[in-house]
Amino acid sequence: MNYHQKGQYYETKKFPIDNKQHDCTEKEKEKEKEREREHEKEKNHEKDEQVCVEEVLEAILKAQRKVEKDYQKKCSSCKESIEELLEEPKKPRKNTIPFILYCGCEPFKASGVTTHGKGPKDKKLACVSSYIFKIKDLKGACAELELLTFNSKNKCNDTNENNQDGKKGLHQHDFSLCDQIDHEKVEDLQETGVCINVDLSCFCSITCLPAVRL
Repeated sequence: MNYHQKGQYYETKKFPIDNKQHDCTEKEKEKEKEREREHEKEKNHEKDEQVCVEEVLEAILKAQRKVEKDYQKKCSSCKESIEELLEEPKKPRKNTIPFILYCGCEPFKASGVTTHGKGPKDKKLACVSSYIFKIKDLKGACAELELLTFNSKNKCNDTNENNQDGKKGLHQHDFSLCDQIDHEKVEDLQETGVCINVDLSCFCSITCLPAVRL
């Protein structure tokens, strides 16, 4: 294309657009957007898992507190355990929904320390470990949990007997969830008085045991 100005001619040239470079840039933008969408999905999934655990524990806590106030009470899902806690007025009042928490695919086991003995001079420390908990308090994502054990066997406290290697006080600390609950009665659960504070964002799922009276 030519332009005439003051007796001179100017010629302009059209430069072809590099379609390949343009397409490559567009593809990179699409890939970046896709990565952002996947990252957002992962974040939302983690939030959903956390909210799910929080909501279940909040419902359990409300049900337990309602029983304590109204003298009412209702097993394998958490919903059934909550209903059982609230809908059995004729039987001895149940006041607790025990539960198990999971980190990823593994059940969460907590350990704590208590004391035993008749007098101040006789008090001795004892370890308590368990996969089973009772909700004591809940503030946002922070929960206070009490460890529950079965009165028929306290694996962690039994430190005076010899294990298979003949050593004292070193056995039964590495027991699994199934080792703790297999062939046990729910009614044999007991409070330990050992409590821990946990961040619920660390857990992805929860399962409940039948409601009991503790």
